[in-house]
Amino acid sequence: MQLDTAGWVYLVAVGLHLSFFALFLRLLWWKRYSERKYWKRRPELSLQRLAARAHTLGVALPRFSIIVPARNEADVIERTVDHLAGLTYPTDLYEVVVVTDAKEEEAAERSRTETVLAAAEALRAGRDLPAPDTPTGGLVMALVAGMALEGVGTVARRLGPNEGLQHLRRIPAPLLRPLVWEAALRLLRKDARGAEHRLLRTLRSRLPGLGQEELQRAYAALLSLAIPCAVAFASLRGEDGAALGRRLAAVAAQAHHSLTRELIQSLCSALAADLTARLEGIAADPHLEVRLATAYREVYPTTQDIMDRKVAEYAARPGSPVVKHVVVPVDFDGQLGGRCLGVPVPSTKGRALNWALGYIDGRSTWCGFYDAESRPDPRVMLYLAHRVLEAHSSGTPLPRIFQGPVFQVRNWYDMGAFCKLASLFTAISHEWHLPVVYRSIPFVGGTNVFVETRLLREIGGFDSSTLTEDLELGTRAWLKARAWPEYLPYPSSEQTPPTFAGFFRQRLRWASGHIQVMKKIRTEGLGTHEQRRRLLRSLWFKGQGQWLFYQAATLVPLVVLLLWAMGLVDPTVLPPAWRYGLHLISTIYIGFALYIFLHYLQYVDPASRPLMWLGQLGAVAQILILPLAGFLFPVPYFSALVLAAAGKGPSHWVKTPRTKE
Repeated sequence: MQLDTAGWVYLVAVGLHLSFFALFLRLLWWKRYSERKYWKRRPELSLQRLAARAHTLGVALPRFSIIVPARNEADVIERTVDHLAGLTYPTDLYEVVVVTDAKEEEAAERSRTETVLAAAEALRAGRDLPAPDTPTGGLVMALVAGMALEGVGTVARRLGPNEGLQHLRRIPAPLLRPLVWEAALRLLRKDARGAEHRLLRTLRSRLPGLGQEELQRAYAALLSLAIPCAVAFASLRGEDGAALGRRLAAVAAQAHHSLTRELIQSLCSALAADLTARLEGIAADPHLEVRLATAYREVYPTTQDIMDRKVAEYAARPGSPVVKHVVVPVDFDGQLGGRCLGVPVPSTKGRALNWALGYIDGRSTWCGFYDAESRPDPRVMLYLAHRVLEAHSSGTPLPRIFQGPVFQVRNWYDMGAFCKLASLFTAISHEWHLPVVYRSIPFVGGTNVFVETRLLREIGGFDSSTLTEDLELGTRAWLKARAWPEYLPYPSSEQTPPTFAGFFRQRLRWASGHIQVMKKIRTEGLGTHEQRRRLLRSLWFKGQGQWLFYQAATLVPLVVLLLWAMGLVDPTVLPPAWRYGLHLISTIYIGFALYIFLHYLQYVDPASRPLMWLGQLGAVAQILILPLAGFLFPVPYFSALVLAAAGKGPSHWVKTPRTKE
């Protein structure tokens, strides 16, 4: 058969498509390699066995300092500290050090002072308040929520033996006001019914272990406090509070069959009237500003507020590890053992880590580093202790850096469709591909990594000016101290930015930092010429070169689709069976994406899962956009190359956005 141009173009596209599929099949080899070398060789770990072995060898178990940088991380840091403080290891042999930034507290103090004064003035003047979604209006709502909790006895008497209120009382006081506040704010929106899903999810995270029936009762009890708050606030703004109360009571009555509309309405009316009367006389309260400031700290807490509370909590809890909170001064120069300059210095992750290293326990032999939303495997330090004892007994050298995989899927249900897929493929690369990467690159990530404390001192800590201080540390540790990382087969679950914009900014920073590190290797002259040359070549092929290839490969189906629409390709040059086979390949990609979703489902936060099965099914169905997502995956990395060539790449470290937990 004589082929025309359209036929040849189609055959070339098919060839590229099959070549890319062959590369996809490499995943099977990566899987086999990682499982045989690491995952299937994980030992049975027991603290008792390790302690007994250490006693037999006449050595002590290693001591750890876990360091967590946390600037503007109030949404996630509390659960992270609780998780890290519960790892499986002797609590007297490790500590948790959270480092925050003084710039966050300074900014919060300015905002808090302005908002408190504005709210106090508005209440005493008796004028209409701003909307509840403004800082001033929200603060007044927080004050009202606190007043409602003070009158919880009224609610209890009217609800009778309703266990929902007892469930609600299990929530710690500093967390209960924000919950009532959030519920009242959501009820004041036009679609009050739409608040149910989010509030039930929040309750489920705060009250784990409750069944569906108990959860609904707790939700009804929450509404019995939130509705009077909403009504009182609306009345204070000159709105028709009675009409609002009737509408919200109808919503609440549907929350649980045992609570009738009449009961809820009478209950809410009584508490709302009491709140309204107290608000009208608020001008006479000499401690109004103090109460507002307290309310502000509870509903708009800084990372420092939460950490101060957690430090006190764990200090009073016997059998807990030491939890420390250190704050980076605004003028710290960022160097390990550095000084304060007297002028503000740009905030970076490396700068915060170097400051924290000055406050760790001097006896710690290893430092572990985690992000503010990390949930590492509880056995991770047991494994490291096992490797230390193993090296001691055999006399073999021990790696000085261990890097574990990071499965960024925990907020999977809260992500957009593209980010859902990106998180899954990033996780599979950390589980299957990262062990292969260590054959050519001393890769170090910024989280789930453990570094020998002495090594950190030897090489001068972290580079405070680099966008990817983790990769830079790994390359410098090898060039200066010949320290090559070893894969750590114990994962940490984390978040992926929920939007494409957040994903793009994060990956652009990673890619730009990769380029930055390569430039630094060329100019600083560490190691021998041959070592630098080999390292740069590996970094190129595993970084920029690979990104260019994948971006080009993902262009093929889009170009073919465009040419087909223009009549410039001729698919009929292939027999129908062959064309069906090509369609099957696309199906395989989607099937694989579904497989890895099920594979990582255990690391997804169950509290974020939609309450109804239809919502869960809709989230999973978003996997079908894989062909489009495949094109978007390499875009940040390709963009970094273009920006670097133009001399316009990012120059400052930017915090990754989080999903509230």
